[in-house]
Amino acid sequence: MSLPMSCHAPILSAVLACSLVFSLGTSVVAAPPSVNYLTPAGGQVGQKVEVSVDKTLGTHPVSVWTSQPGLKIEIPEKPAKGKEKQFTVEITAEGKPGLYWLRFHNAEGASEIRPFLVGTLPEVTGAEPNEDLEHAQKIEQPAVTVNGVLAKAGDVDIYQVKLKQGQTLVASQVANEQLGSPMDGVLQLLNHRGTVLKQMDDTLWFDPRIVYTAPEEGTYYIRTFAFPADPNSTIRFAGAASYIYRLTLTTGPFVDHSLPLAWHPSTAQPVTLDGWNLSDKLKTLMPAVSDLSQDALLSAPELGNNLTIPLSTTPVVLETKETQSEAGQQLTVPATVTGKVAAAQEIDVYRFTAKKGEKLTIKVDSHKLGYPLDPYVKLFDAKGKLLKEIDDPRRNFFDAALDYTIPADGEYRLQVTDRFEHGGFRYVYLLSILPTEADFSLQAANEQYTLTAGDKPLEIDVTIDRQSPRFSDDIEVSIAGLPEGVTCEPVVSQVKDKGGKSVKLKLEAKKDVTFQGPLVIQGTSVKDKARQHTATAVIKGISPKRNTDRPKPDLELPYLWLTIKKK
Repeated sequence: MSLPMSCHAPILSAVLACSLVFSLGTSVVAAPPSVNYLTPAGGQVGQKVEVSVDKTLGTHPVSVWTSQPGLKIEIPEKPAKGKEKQFTVEITAEGKPGLYWLRFHNAEGASEIRPFLVGTLPEVTGAEPNEDLEHAQKIEQPAVTVNGVLAKAGDVDIYQVKLKQGQTLVASQVANEQLGSPMDGVLQLLNHRGTVLKQMDDTLWFDPRIVYTAPEEGTYYIRTFAFPADPNSTIRFAGAASYIYRLTLTTGPFVDHSLPLAWHPSTAQPVTLDGWNLSDKLKTLMPAVSDLSQDALLSAPELGNNLTIPLSTTPVVLETKETQSEAGQQLTVPATVTGKVAAAQEIDVYRFTAKKGEKLTIKVDSHKLGYPLDPYVKLFDAKGKLLKEIDDPRRNFFDAALDYTIPADGEYRLQVTDRFEHGGFRYVYLLSILPTEADFSLQAANEQYTLTAGDKPLEIDVTIDRQSPRFSDDIEVSIAGLPEGVTCEPVVSQVKDKGGKSVKLKLEAKKDVTFQGPLVIQGTSVKDKARQHTATAVIKGISPKRNTDRPKPDLELPYLWLTIKKK
């Protein structure tokens, strides 16, 4: 099998990353792996973890694909009775903190990809019973990650911590956002009498975080419970085996965001961290860039969490105090700037010059980065005339975006605020003013496909989003890196053919071919070969339905999978 090459090497490297782990046991009935979730759903760098799947690893031998290196996975050849669902994950010392994707596969098929989180703190397992103050699980370490599950309806977990006067505790839960747990979690902080001192629910989408500075030394409790992410008619606390969470409890350093919120490698400068309990050493950090990601990683062994920030196509500047003046902060297009609406009703002002006929794309991102600002932007000309109000460009999209053609030479002003006049520490945003560029993206109908060798062709529907302003070039859609004996003719999408919004690929395999591996569907501009994108698909089971006013978009990843089986 030859590996495909592309101008988008970071994406393809991640798609093709592979960790092969074989189990030599046998089974009477052949079955593919089937996995909804992992328990525990993560581990600490440098440690070995016993992990279980909820359903089945399938018929041996079983292999595991991972989205990045750093994990050594062992599946027992002959598992002991009662341990057929278990395997071992060794997180190497070279492994990077963050989110890994795992896919189990054998000759019969593959599981859907599932998340596994790697952290830097010691880990413990939530122990029952811990539903009341008397039975609260004692946390002795100053910084720890608890792997827990709200296993049944009405379940409540409580953890006891000791705090000194003036110590700041960060309690941060990861469940729905990265693990796909179908829960809307709640955290409460209680004093030794059981009085609720603080409660948080939706800090990062549906996942809660509490930050609390102890006014006096004593015993405190963290209580967690949940409601279903997809609300139903029940009014009691929810729970199920799938309500898995990771709860970080720390009085050590913890980061909320970086300044700037994005990074351009040419700057070769560290970013400033904003959070809690940060030492002077951790006030700044140099982002780490990898060929396996289009994001930069911010991590350190002392940090209680890690952060990924997007890579910018232009250097990123910070807002200055001039944003609070009538004239505003001067920007030079193309521009990318990180700002913060630090107080309620605050308005940040920027100005830039542009020429008549220039096509600019103006964006303010916050919600998609995990922060609460609902950007509301106004564009004025030099005389103060309101030209455009920029709000949500489409349903369920809460960041601001506008493609705009400059009507005359001159200076223009932008006002950035929160739609509901809120503000605060976490109300950060990333403003970009860039030349408008037509582009496209691809989405496959499914995350994985199965083809029977020597049988009828496998048809794969690919949707093409010709983004605004409409990308009108022809796009060749093909599959990269197919093994010998497997063919798929490229298909060209043309605007004149029903708008060029979709194509159908037909994949065929000779009768003796078997294959398990990544499926890389690429779209390439016929006019500009360097403009190439890899198809994504919605990941089932990690994008639970959310009936809320601010739903999170479905999770789309480029990690498609192909199984070719004999008849």
